[in-house]
Amino acid sequence: MRLYSKNSSPFSAPVRVVIYAKNLDIEIVAPPGGVRSTQYHAINPLGTIPCLILEDGARLPESSAIMEYLEEKFPTPPLLPGNPEARARIRMLQRIGELHLTAQMVALKIAPAQSEESAVRLTRLVRGLSALQNILSGENFAAGPELTLADCQLAPALFRVPRIVEPLMHRDLIGAYPTVARYVETSRTHPAIARVLDELVATPA
Repeated sequence: MRLYSKNSSPFSAPVRVVIYAKNLDIEIVAPPGGVRSTQYHAINPLGTIPCLILEDGARLPESSAIMEYLEEKFPTPPLLPGNPEARARIRMLQRIGELHLTAQMVALKIAPAQSEESAVRLTRLVRGLSALQNILSGENFAAGPELTLADCQLAPALFRVPRIVEPLMHRDLIGAYPTVARYVETSRTHPAIARVLDELVATPA
């Protein structure tokens, strides 16, 4: 299998955490010619990354779909618990990371500073952090002592907050939420998360 990805992509980072955590033999390459190229659009008509090419040649875009597929295809080590309620909690945390953190930061990068749009995005992001302050397990990882899909989504997203959001607000936003701040430090002890964060460090915000 092959994953089209870029180290700087906030949507690709969670998928790479899954791949590294499961030690999967998946080739990770940049989109040929870039995401806007005709060559890449012939591979993925959506023109987005990540996009996973399956063993039968089928194309699977969208990070959440790829993460779920890899978890089902390669269940060891598990990144979802067996209990339905616990699985629902993981997926809720994933959605907070995707919709309230990652999506808002992507929008903030293109929204004019000090604009109404920027203010709306910042408000949504702060609400996401406030929710995490109350929902995170307080243990090393988002839902307990073990890495889950929630961490694959949340850890890279939270890493980007100081780089993108704090210059706009001129404050230590993560530090305002002690449980979140602790999670940022404890989650990065996992080798898969640490590897992806190193890749993000090496690329522009």
